[in-house]
Amino acid sequence: MTLLSIALAGGLAACEAEIGDSCSYDIDCSVMMERNCDHSQPGGYCLIIGCDPDRCPAEAVCVEFATPCPEGTPEDTCAIIEPNRGRRYCLRHCGSDKGCRGAYACVDPAELHATIIDIDPRRGRICVPDV
Repeated sequence: MTLLSIALAGGLAACEAEIGDSCSYDIDCSVMMERNCDHSQPGGYCLIIGCDPDRCPAEAVCVEFATPCPEGTPEDTCAIIEPNRGRRYCLRHCGSDKGCRGAYACVDPAELHATIIDIDPRRGRICVPDV
């Protein structure tokens, strides 16, 4: 890698959108394509899919959303037959609605059947669409 390409990569990385920012395309979130734009959220939502605990950027936490067991299946049985039911995302953390952009609210992830899985979570709430 040349000195110029290293400088350009560093400069582009510094312009990255933060987790929770609005977007239309994945490239709006990261020129290096390690972040995604969730188009299903109002105005788009920059996030990282498949995070690990304590590996999200400073403005975010790793949140796991559990897929519910099929109706009538005991939870302990479901854990055995489908051990990887959860989906993980880096989402913007917040202390109040002021920490989220317009049309988004600061909520406890438990309200969404989700859990912050960071070992040392910075905050206990996340920015999600205000419904």
